[in-house]
Amino acid sequence: MAKILIVEDDTELAKSIADWLTLENHTVEHAETGEDGLQLVNGYQYDLLILDWQLPGMSGVDVCKQYRRQGGEMPVLFLTGKSGADAIETGLDAGADDYLVKPFQVRELSARIRSLMRRPKGLLPTKLKVDYLSVELETRTAIVNNDRVVLSPKEFALLEFLFRHPNRCYGAKALLEAIWPSETESSEDTVRTIMKNLRRKITPAGSDCVIKTVQGSGYIIEQAVTSES
Repeated sequence: MAKILIVEDDTELAKSIADWLTLENHTVEHAETGEDGLQLVNGYQYDLLILDWQLPGMSGVDVCKQYRRQGGEMPVLFLTGKSGADAIETGLDAGADDYLVKPFQVRELSARIRSLMRRPKGLLPTKLKVDYLSVELETRTAIVNNDRVVLSPKEFALLEFLFRHPNRCYGAKALLEAIWPSETESSEDTVRTIMKNLRRKITPAGSDCVIKTVQGSGYIIEQAVTSES
């Protein structure tokens, strides 16, 4: 499914959206300010941006305008309390693809997301690859030297996260907070167990795993990640 960035200063709303989208097998990240959101979209690869209109500091409209000026092409969905025609026109002219007025039902948000994700696939990556290992985002499967490997949903989520954030080291706590922020029953030991099982499945005999351990720091993919559409 999709990797989605939510830029919303209402943390309770952002969490409820993230929880719902996670249940639909999307990977979700969150920023509270426009500046942080813009930094994330400039530094990492996402499939969809959910953007609040009224943010502290840089507004959602300004974030969208700057993102489009920089050549950003991913779909942008505005969330706002403004329902007038002038506001809708402003948002769409800023570069948004769709517009959802608060309050809204999460099912409507899901429908809007599905509609946006049906745009031509050439704009969205469907496969990420490092060395001998590929991940297919639509089918949520891994391929090791042309052989498909069955991963659990949590194993795939962990692998996908590291693929999307190469050359950065993440400890078990950081991975837990980034991938499963709402799971109170999971722990850092849970992440380590998932990682152990994941590595066993994706490492060919006689080869080194693409996920390296940095002693005392965490896990990292040090190689360049390529994408295909």
